[in-house]
Amino acid sequence: MENCAFCGGVLKFFEKINENVDNIDNAMDNITVAAEAAAEKIKLGKVTLSLDAPPSELEPEGVHKYGEFYLSSKGFEEDGVEKQFTTKEGGVVCISFLPVKGEKWNISEKSMIAVLIKSCYIISGRARVMSLMEKSLYTDRMTGICNTEGFMRYGGMLVARHQLVNYAAAFINIKNFKYVNQLFGSRQGDVLLRKFSQAMDRFVKDDGKFARLGGDNFVLLIKKGRITDLRAFADALSFEMGEGDMRQLYNLRLRMGIYEAVETDTMGDIMNKSSIAFNAARGDERKDVVFFSPLHLEEAIHKKKISTLFPTALDNGEFVVYYQPKVRLSDNKLCGCEALCRWIRDGKIVPPMDFIPVLETEGSICRLDFYVFEAVCADIKRWLEMGLDPVRVSVNFSKRHLHNQRLADQILGIIRKYGIDGSYIEVELTEMTGAEDFTAMSVFVDRMKENGVATSIDDFGTGYSSLNLLKDLDVDVIKLDKSFFTNINDADGGISTDRIVVKNIVNMVNELNMEAVSEGVETHAQAEFLRDTHCSMAQGFLFDRPLPKDEFEKRLSDEGFYADKG
Repeated sequence: MENCAFCGGVLKFFEKINENVDNIDNAMDNITVAAEAAAEKIKLGKVTLSLDAPPSELEPEGVHKYGEFYLSSKGFEEDGVEKQFTTKEGGVVCISFLPVKGEKWNISEKSMIAVLIKSCYIISGRARVMSLMEKSLYTDRMTGICNTEGFMRYGGMLVARHQLVNYAAAFINIKNFKYVNQLFGSRQGDVLLRKFSQAMDRFVKDDGKFARLGGDNFVLLIKKGRITDLRAFADALSFEMGEGDMRQLYNLRLRMGIYEAVETDTMGDIMNKSSIAFNAARGDERKDVVFFSPLHLEEAIHKKKISTLFPTALDNGEFVVYYQPKVRLSDNKLCGCEALCRWIRDGKIVPPMDFIPVLETEGSICRLDFYVFEAVCADIKRWLEMGLDPVRVSVNFSKRHLHNQRLADQILGIIRKYGIDGSYIEVELTEMTGAEDFTAMSVFVDRMKENGVATSIDDFGTGYSSLNLLKDLDVDVIKLDKSFFTNINDADGGISTDRIVVKNIVNMVNELNMEAVSEGVETHAQAEFLRDTHCSMAQGFLFDRPLPKDEFEKRLSDEGFYADKG
């Protein structure tokens, strides 16, 4: 009779342990429920399970767990049944069943307990596999943290519970991560991504969710009360990088856009607004962290509008070319000009700063640059046919073009299309902000020179390794950024840091057989100073504003127009 009761307890255990097993947590809960249901009949005192699993892609730190799933209030005996199993990945599972205090299992009962233990192992193992499969759907393989799908799933649960309002979202990017790869190699770059991800994941703990979107872009949900802690933690991040004797401490810098959720927000809202705040941070070199404001949304809408309108506006000829004269300082004669794009929409000029940065960011600037270049070549051909003597026209090309291996061929092809001499053209490139573009720029400059086309570097003195540009790039013209001339005026006493810098730059440019042109010249004092430093050319409002084509044609036919200026 007693044996029948034991068998009934075993069956009860089997019944309960198999209910709703779809993940490892359910399986563990079922062991407790089954033990409690069968304890009296099988004289159960204690059930324990331990798991030691090695590190893997989905479990980078491995698994080390121990749990008591049942413990009788009466206590337990030490003489029970314990089984150890080896998992496929080399892990070890140990399950122990002990009888209640004052009881002892016979051989037959121990055999049935062993079957129960085996069942616990099989069911929990299957549930763990199912959990790992589910985890793989929501885990970033490289870093082991949450991926986008997992992040949205977590946020969706917060929305369903009306708890999202308690959180802030942060869109995060590692600043200058490409230089990490250059300094330490891509393998070490991946190591840094993992170290950073795991450090942030540990920081967040149970107060939110940290996820990798891809590359070095991440997103974070965290309780609003921990935003200050987040910023302090981010500012102190540093990791040991490199291998062997080359190991060194690398201080990580982050760029963040932060948005604090409100009652009506969805996950789409907080993702959108945190990314908008991040884009504002990316566009402001003075700030690494930007909190979302409605103004940022207005700017985002404006940028979207520009992007949407641009293709049709280009096809409709709304973009026109203006020309700003360059004056030779030795005799105040017109010696060149810069082609500048103006957008005429509904009879009004759209300020360049309203659309150029937008097109630069999204890449449409490349299409606009070629549109302007074609217009310039057509104008030069027209001037020649009118009997005018054209001056050299500088045309701006974004540094985005340097990734186009056919850039030189396309430019030379357009020059040939209009049948003009390459000497009338100067290709103006903005000074680089990173070393990665240098090789491409050097190859391009040499190709232009081989075909009689001049090149120039715009905004000299504001970008990457300016002196290396002078030394290693065989350009024809260096354009000094107007920021150098802000403090040069009649009241500066004749000596200033700006004067010393400009004087020495111009001297180096001249000794390298290049020409120096100063932009943004607005006063007679600035022009006189530049003339004294033997700067070749100047452009700015002192001489002329950017002019429509018909107005500039008048300057071409009036040789002495600038004689009394400057």
